[in-house]
Amino acid sequence: MLDVDGQPIAKFPFVRSEGTAFDVGRSHGAAFGEQVAHCIALYQQAFETSGAPPWPDVLEIAASAGQRIRDHDPSLADELDGIAAGADVDPREIYAVNIRSGVLRRADVAQQMAPAECTTAACLPEATADGHTLLAQNWDKFSSCGAHTVVIEQHTVGEPALLFVTEAGILYRNGMTDAGIGIVGNALSSDRERSSDAGFPGAVARRRALRQRDLSSAMSEIVDSPRDMSGNHMLASAHEGAAIDLEAVPDEVFTVAPEGGVLAHSNHFLNADACAVLQDRLPPKHPSTLYRDCRVRDALSDKRGTITVSDVQEALRDHHKFPEAVCTHPKDPEDPRAVATVSSNVMDLTAGQMWVAPGAPCEHDYTLYEFSY
Repeated sequence: MLDVDGQPIAKFPFVRSEGTAFDVGRSHGAAFGEQVAHCIALYQQAFETSGAPPWPDVLEIAASAGQRIRDHDPSLADELDGIAAGADVDPREIYAVNIRSGVLRRADVAQQMAPAECTTAACLPEATADGHTLLAQNWDKFSSCGAHTVVIEQHTVGEPALLFVTEAGILYRNGMTDAGIGIVGNALSSDRERSSDAGFPGAVARRRALRQRDLSSAMSEIVDSPRDMSGNHMLASAHEGAAIDLEAVPDEVFTVAPEGGVLAHSNHFLNADACAVLQDRLPPKHPSTLYRDCRVRDALSDKRGTITVSDVQEALRDHHKFPEAVCTHPKDPEDPRAVATVSSNVMDLTAGQMWVAPGAPCEHDYTLYEFSY
């Protein structure tokens, strides 16, 4: 995996920020200007080669979306504007990359373009060796996304501190708060997807949930968030020693609970009621989803009661059905749009620690991040 200068990545770029929502956004943009530009360019090219609206039209769509976000959550809109100011780019470009899936859905190409994203897992106190709550994710996307992936420690006035992985310019990918709440997620698609513009990006819902200090309140933010496309959200709380998975479609949310203190998910619906009433669109396109969650769940369940961070890291290195495995490798290493594991992330929510590997975790070391005050 290479950075924006074509150099191998040993660990992702990092910044610590504090202040108002605009301040932390500006710090994000200023620290990662090159990465923000790379992110915008990658998605602009993706739009232009996939049948999406022309870029000027995308920017107009983004401007409208930005106003909807501001009406719904002015603080997050301020943060996005801060990112644009810090990176010295058009704010509409920042909104465009944050609503990229919705833009592609307008052109009915989202599922053709989007790779199956992510294998996620949670381990609760009864399953871990030290009684801690763990949350993890392998994020799979275009291999070229690694060049603009970053880690941020963010202290926004009046909110729990955040420690998270994201694409530069984008509000959130996966991470946790110093209140012990963590959220990771997976792509889902069903026959209930909508073409309206009433919904908000998954990152907005997750960031709103991360302002909460208990699992029930965080869940409510996900459930109540307007949406017009499906997505999976796995939430865990250290203080409650609990986790829940929310399979959210535009008009309903289905839940998946841990079994024996272990929870795993990939890119298909697991809730029995959801499976009975929905047409699940991703498995035919990305059949690896049908075994990735099982591989992680089985590996961790076999160690129930003794699970450590190292055990979770090892489960995320699984190569069953390589290259379309939990630890995903590109079929064509020369193709920047080939699907690969871009980052591997294991969080100890109880200890406030996060380990992040850039790229396939079988090839890269994990770096430890902790909150600083």
